[in-house]
Amino acid sequence: MAEAALVGGAVLALLAWELPSLRREVRIWRMAGGFRAGRRYP
Repeated sequence: MAEAALVGGAVLALLAWELPSLRREVRIWRMAGGFRAGRRYP
């Protein structure tokens, strides 16, 4: 149980650390066309 809590805490910390850059990536991805652009630009 302690290992699960430790892993969960590490994942949450990693998500909190990466969230600003992930939000920027999602915004760029949507501006590029989202799913439709994925087929045009491999």
